[in-house]
Amino acid sequence: MRKPLVSLCAAALAALVLTTGVRADTVPWGYSATSTEIWNSNSPLQSSSVQFKGSSSVATGDSGIIIYNLFTTSTQDLASPDSFSSVPFHLGITLTDIKAGGLGTPTGTVGFDGLFSATNVSKSSSLPDIATWVGNTSAEVVLGSTDSGFRKYTVQIASFTPPGQPGGDPGSVQAIVRITDASNPGDPGNGGGNGPPPDSPEPASLLLAGLGLPIVVLARRRLK
Repeated sequence: MRKPLVSLCAAALAALVLTTGVRADTVPWGYSATSTEIWNSNSPLQSSSVQFKGSSSVATGDSGIIIYNLFTTSTQDLASPDSFSSVPFHLGITLTDIKAGGLGTPTGTVGFDGLFSATNVSKSSSLPDIATWVGNTSAEVVLGSTDSGFRKYTVQIASFTPPGQPGGDPGSVQAIVRITDASNPGDPGNGGGNGPPPDSPEPASLLLAGLGLPIVVLARRRLK
């Protein structure tokens, strides 16, 4: 009876190790960007705009995502076009760790700021300039829970494609999201503070210790 019991304990240990936490590269997560709109700066009349339409979807592991589609609108004639001169915009993206449950942080928001410029904006034309980012183009947030583990989500702005004339090709904002394990989210260097105290033993650790004891006892008996 000793051999089957040892095998059973070993199998239980292996299963527990495999099911503790969730691998970062298999984590399902969701995102939702908040739509916003900016207006021409050459006149108090809001006759031309650029719409930042936020997207939302789900992904798994590290992914490249298009967080915004951009569209130009205008009521101005070509003879009297509008312009945008370093008009500020703010982009906000909410991330959701789908595996998070129980005690933890399932959602978090990151934000980015920039300046948009364009000339000759009318009902049939638009000449955009290169957008300028204000501050960092990378942000991170730690999400997860005590039962599924904590993970650090790093969002990096990858590209900004300005929109064409009204009715023309839309623009876009693309980001790269990378996910890494955050073993100690309470460490400020790991971008967190929402996790369990670092000195508190996790339930999985206690179970591992309990399962390991019968193996040690049986091993000593077999040596006698």
